[in-house]
Amino acid sequence: MSLFLRKGGNDTGIVANVFNAFRAKYRPMFLSRGEYVPTGTLRDNDIVGAIADAIGRNVGKLKPQVIRKDEKGLVVKNDYLARILTLRPCPEMSTYDFLYRIAVDLVYTSNSFSVIFWNNDFTRIESIQPISTKSYRIFEDEHNNILFRFRWEYDGKTYTVPYQNVIHIKARYNKRRFLGTSPDMELKRSLDLIETSGETIKNIVNRSNSLAGYLKYNNLADDEELKQKAKEFRDAYMNAENAGGIAAIDNSMEFKEIAQRTPPIPTAQITFLRDNVYRYYGVNEKILTSVLTDQEFMSFYENVIEPIAIQLSYEFTFKLLTPREIGYGNRIDFVANLLQYATLQTRETIGGGMFDRGALTINEYRELMYYGPVEDGDQRLVSLNYVKAGDQSLYQVGQQGTDAPPDDKQAADRQKKALQAAHRAYMQIMKGG
Repeated sequence: MSLFLRKGGNDTGIVANVFNAFRAKYRPMFLSRGEYVPTGTLRDNDIVGAIADAIGRNVGKLKPQVIRKDEKGLVVKNDYLARILTLRPCPEMSTYDFLYRIAVDLVYTSNSFSVIFWNNDFTRIESIQPISTKSYRIFEDEHNNILFRFRWEYDGKTYTVPYQNVIHIKARYNKRRFLGTSPDMELKRSLDLIETSGETIKNIVNRSNSLAGYLKYNNLADDEELKQKAKEFRDAYMNAENAGGIAAIDNSMEFKEIAQRTPPIPTAQITFLRDNVYRYYGVNEKILTSVLTDQEFMSFYENVIEPIAIQLSYEFTFKLLTPREIGYGNRIDFVANLLQYATLQTRETIGGGMFDRGALTINEYRELMYYGPVEDGDQRLVSLNYVKAGDQSLYQVGQQGTDAPPDDKQAADRQKKALQAAHRAYMQIMKGG
């Protein structure tokens, strides 16, 4: 298996790719045109983590399709490349895990990188590996070849790979030449204030279970003795373990409690700051708790999920297909069955209409209604109950009138029998589930 790269520090060069664009004389150069990734801490934040999970779960439901053009037009192919993309892009990840990982990286860093692995003669893709990097850089060499240099967390080594062999998905691509704009700095103020508010709440809870006041010692004592007595009292009673809030002292000392003024929890401010983070990613509380209506989910899909699906389609098409294949109209799409996210009533209404018109097979319709597939269910049935308005009464009784020619009566009879046979076949298959 070939990775299309070479380890950093080795001046023997890289393996030439399938287009012979890179030769063994290559040597790495650190140019000023390179770009570096900022090191942020968004992965430690619970709010951003919940947003990343919600977006990742929905992107993971997208279905890759390899669409190729033949003499019949554009058709969805189930070839070798399609099976890799739809089942297991790399050995340790299913397609769902693969797409989930890409989406989560986009949320945290606005950039997701997946390296393409080829077989030894570069004629077939063997896997596509999302990578976690300790650092990376995209730059041009002296021959204007765009290269991707990264330090892989998997083994801690540095590699250089042609940018053409990296699936790079970006978010907020508005400032730099190669990279999406990292959310670290843009979210730092809101997240810092949320964290500060959380610390305030923590301190309120801690103080609510402890004594507060001053200790009056009735005997003569020096400063060191007073400090020792105060420390002993504090260690014994003024801590979280003293949940009852009661202390026992003798007549040598007197404790004067100070009434604590518990500040209110700044819930309004926390909500405002949290909503700032939600707006940055185009989500809300309903999306995170999965209580969306059909219209709300459609808006979430069109504004958050679909832009990622479009990027995936463009990037996979350009990086995995040859220029000749692309020239013939072949492409790779990432599609979603939006009816899967609708209510059962909406599925029945829309799915039923599509089924009657032959747009859905029996098994596709059964899947929408939470039923498993049945034998011979991959066929399309078309309703014959569509006739001219003036002919509907004649069609229903299977007659064309006494004045109709004999051939027309026979045709109507055959049509009626065909409709009855199609109805019986449909009912038999549906009962099979």
